This record gives sequence, structure tokens and C-alpha cells, in this order.
Amino acid sequence: MGLHVSAHSYRVRPAGAADVPVWLSLRMAFWPEDSESAHREQVADVLSDPDQAALLLVRDDGRVCGFAEVTIHPRAIGCETHRVGYLEGWFVEEGLRRAGLGRRLVEHAERWAVSRGAREMASDTQVENAISRAAHARLGYEEVQALVHFRKQIVPD
Repeated sequence: MGLHVSAHSYRVRPAGAADVPVWLSLRMAFWPEDSESAHREQVADVLSDPDQAALLLVRDDGRVCGFAEVTIHPRAIGCETHRVGYLEGWFVEEGLRRAGLGRRLVEHAERWAVSRGAREMASDTQVENAISRAAHARLGYEEVQALVHFRKQIVPD
């Protein structure tokens, strides 16, 4: 474990309305391709839907340094049940990675999904994201499908 990790204790708790500014900041670091307004809409959706949750990793001094977002989907690729926990994303600040804190977030997300009737978890990542694929594997997730999307611009005659 790194020095920063061993010097503090951490807990996971649900995000609430008061957490929106720091949660937005972490989301924008994790998903920089989305606009701030898109992040704000998604955060509002999570807070208003009982089938969605955000969990925050909080240091003993109150600083938020990670999050996980989880939803309940009616189904997911590779899953056999019809109420599936879906790990939409998880993020831990760079200096705190590889110390088991991301695992802790995911385990809390899985327990949240079980509490809402899910018996399977699913997630996704980009095919080329080797770091995410390895992290999922370390947490016990198995790859069930790789998909390549195509596009072509067309013009009217």
C-alpha cells in the first residue's frame, strides 16, 4: 500500500445532494469526454432513481477520493437473470490506486445490487482498455463478449 493509503482509513457511503460538487469533479476526471451539463443531468438522474446509486470513497478526514455508480438493468449481455446489477463505472484518485480501495467500492456496489434483488453483476469497458479489463478480471468478472461498432457517413443523391 502507498503512504497515503496507510496513513488514512477509508469508508464507503452513498452519495447525496450535498456531494454533487465533488462527485461531479470526480466524474469529469473519469469521463472527460462528457460535458459538465451532461454530467449534471446524469447525477440528477442517479439521485432521483431508486434503481441507481452512487457510492463515495471517503477518507477519515472527510475528503472524497473515489466513487462507483451502479444501476439495476432488466437484463445485460451474458447474464441469465432479469434484474442485473450494472457497474456503470468506478474511479479512485490516481495516488490511491492498486491498494484495494476500488475493490471496496465495487464490493459495496455489488451488495447494493443484491439488496435490490439482483443476483448477477455486469459491466463494460472499451475493447482497447487493457487496464479496465484487467481490473474487472481481478474482481472476478468474466468477459462475455467483445463488440466492434461501425459507422459510415452517407450523403443523399
